[in-house]
Amino acid sequence: MRNKWLWLSLLMVAIVIFIAACAQSTTAPTEQATTVELEETLTEEPEVTDEQTEPTTAEEVPDVDEVEALIIERCSKCHSADRVFQADYDKQGWSDEIDDMIRKGAEVTEEEKALMIEWLISR
Repeated sequence: MRNKWLWLSLLMVAIVIFIAACAQSTTAPTEQATTVELEETLTEEPEVTDEQTEPTTAEEVPDVDEVEALIIERCSKCHSADRVFQADYDKQGWSDEIDDMIRKGAEVTEEEKALMIEWLISR
């Protein structure tokens, strides 16, 4: 009887360890808030007047943290964002990879794709 409980206990511990190892981590609440703000910022289209024909200024370009948060938001729905950050492609390679993810269901706009590619190749 004692042997039965020992094996049952070991089996339960193994199951708990297996479940913990398979569980995917989720983004922290602060990262989620940042990505929601970034998403709202990227989806808003500013009004362009005739006076605003100057080239893009540094203020209009999202900062590094915003682009990183965008990548985490868009890519971690199906796999770990670490998978993206560990990959090393050139501009065309990233474009092909993101296009492939879009075909598989990733929701990435052309503007977001361009931002992500520029950030990924510049690091």
